[in-house]
Amino acid sequence: MDDGAVDDGVVGGASVGEAPVNDAPRGEVSSADVIEADVGVVGAGPGGMAAAHRLAAGGCRAVVLDEGARPGGQIFRQLPTGSRASLPEPPSHDRGHDLLQAFERSSVEIHSGCTVWDASPGRLWFEHRGRSRLLRCRHIVLAPGAYDRCIPFPGWTLPGVVTAGALQVMVRGFGVVPGRRALVVGSGPLLLPTVTSLLAAGVEVVAALEASSRWRALRALPGVAFHRARRREATWYLKQLWRAGVKLQWGRTVFACEGDGRVQRAIVGRVDREGRPIRGSEHALDVDVVGAGFGLVPSIELALRLGCATRYDAARGGHVVQVGAGQATDVDGVWAVGEVCGIGGAEVAIAEGELAAEHILAVRGGAAVEPSTRTRAREERRAADAMLRAFAPLPGLAELARPDTIVCRCEDVTRLTAQQAAELHGDTLRAIKLGCRAGMGPCQARICGPSLQAMATGDGRREMDRPVVQVPVKPVRSETIRRAPRGN
Repeated sequence: MDDGAVDDGVVGGASVGEAPVNDAPRGEVSSADVIEADVGVVGAGPGGMAAAHRLAAGGCRAVVLDEGARPGGQIFRQLPTGSRASLPEPPSHDRGHDLLQAFERSSVEIHSGCTVWDASPGRLWFEHRGRSRLLRCRHIVLAPGAYDRCIPFPGWTLPGVVTAGALQVMVRGFGVVPGRRALVVGSGPLLLPTVTSLLAAGVEVVAALEASSRWRALRALPGVAFHRARRREATWYLKQLWRAGVKLQWGRTVFACEGDGRVQRAIVGRVDREGRPIRGSEHALDVDVVGAGFGLVPSIELALRLGCATRYDAARGGHVVQVGAGQATDVDGVWAVGEVCGIGGAEVAIAEGELAAEHILAVRGGAAVEPSTRTRAREERRAADAMLRAFAPLPGLAELARPDTIVCRCEDVTRLTAQQAAELHGDTLRAIKLGCRAGMGPCQARICGPSLQAMATGDGRREMDRPVVQVPVKPVRSETIRRAPRGN
């Protein structure tokens, strides 16, 4: 397929503007494969849980579809049932535990282990335990979260080099110890929880490198100092690093990783204020794990499939869903909360989830939205934005990749090949993809897409093109699509 992938029965399909998959002929399905609800919530992270819990308390039948084995999302990730591993947690997790308990005691119906692969207003198609199912609802709340931003550098495809988010899944989600000596690199607040998770698992953190300068980070002080919860959170993380003897090094990052079959050493050095590597400052570190966290990218695919308007905001992670009063999108009956509206963290997601829920209840004839709910959501987002401005993506990091560095892992496309495609076919995301197949693999450009144009054009400051939505928006079995229930 041109803009899709086929791998072991997992398929990708047509892009937006072509015949939608959910209009294709369907096989025979059971009525049990169709669920009716007042509100369908995508994602059981902080925002999704907060919205669903408040909706249920207001008398709505809320059904949550989540990819995880247990609710909590990435931030409040729970270990598998029966696991006794215990890790120290920051103050924000107290709120998370309270929310999880309230959510699990509520009347909310949750389907875990689901992959939502297509959507239209009032309809969510998903794969669950090998079955193709449909959720029909009057309102949809999108809380799908975000995924790691990857910045390619030589050796980033070696085993043992993983994203910061993946390291936290290993440690916090499955109790896996990924190695003995770790290097944590990147930019933004995600570095601190990655370091503390590794330390709690008994891993020696050789170095923690923040690409942004110390002076740039000072811009975040007002948003932290005057926000009690964020101040407590930052203090807790810094104490964990101090006790372990780990010093956060500013203006430094990884230049390359090397090893025979897996990462064995990392070449690190200084970068300038734009993130460009300062050649001649390199030195080597012996490590067997490298966690790279260069920020997060909002997961807007379902919102695009539903036709929601978006805008580009580099500080908030790239393309974000536009919302108005009460987190409503411009598509009737569709609401968006948390990271999909811009990276912000658990506090923002919870506040926006509650605000969306109260607006939905008001639309359905309930009480008016509490002014305090509006105020809390606005203040949490303002504090998050102050932090994000201090750690906005550094355009110079695109220069870490050499001509022979792979920038698209699915299709093995090097930076030189992407540059040649841009020169020959044009510098749009679509033109680059058509010219060299970058972004056409199973991940559908989630890994390479946010940085592909910067790599191909050498311009890390340009506004990146909005991603092209594929159906299915996430890989599912071909049988799932064939047997998908009808939307009517």
